[in-house]
Amino acid sequence: MKKSLMIIPLVILLCFTFSCQAYEEKPAVDIEADIEAIESLTNQVMNAWNEGDLDAFMATVAEDAVYMPPGEPVLIGKEAIRNWYDFGKETYDVTISSDEIEICGDWAIQRETWKGSWIQKDSGETTQFESKDINIYRRQPDGSWKKSHSIWNFTSRETSEK
Repeated sequence: MKKSLMIIPLVILLCFTFSCQAYEEKPAVDIEADIEAIESLTNQVMNAWNEGDLDAFMATVAEDAVYMPPGEPVLIGKEAIRNWYDFGKETYDVTISSDEIEICGDWAIQRETWKGSWIQKDSGETTQFESKDINIYRRQPDGSWKKSHSIWNFTSRETSEK
């Protein structure tokens, strides 16, 4: 009987010890810093497009990213996305506005608007456009953010010949 009386408090103590470990406090999340990081990526994308720098653009894209361009097949993986874009045939003048960003732990959702134009280098044909986009970002193991998913469509697109 005395042994069982000693075991019960020991079991209770062990239960409290292990249950408290499961509820360790996690570090505070800095939502404002995460939003600033996503906005910084948006500026990096805009600069890459305006400079025609495909490598700088691709640096913002996750290895397993999924892009869903309008009227096109889904692009899965960074290499498929890289192959779809051709900065060599066009020059761009775009402005990207981040309209909304929601941080959800290691995921972020962004709504943005693109406005601008592209010019075909060979023909001089100019296209003015506006698009609306939804992007999903995922925090990377090093703490940085990369674009994981993107879908967009044009709200206006008008092409004029040179």
